[in-house]
Amino acid sequence: MQTILIELRNNKAFEELHSLEEKDFIRIVSEDFSSYSLPGKPINEDEFRAWVEHAENTPTVSLNEAKQQWETRKKKLQNLIK
Repeated sequence: MQTILIELRNNKAFEELHSLEEKDFIRIVSEDFSSYSLPGKPINEDEFRAWVEHAENTPTVSLNEAKQQWETRKKKLQNLIK
């Protein structure tokens, strides 16, 4: 399973996604996955500190491992394009 965040620009887009959900192709997650890298409401200092604490506790991977993962995914993407 993979999770992606999509910004919908109009109701027609939501209707299309809802149609896919009804066919059991996707599941719309109702949880809030707000990302501070996306436009949205400003955060206060406490929210910022909580975000930093969460980021510091998130598992990490080495640069070499990240490069290996990217190579694997890149090959899969290239095969899909062909």
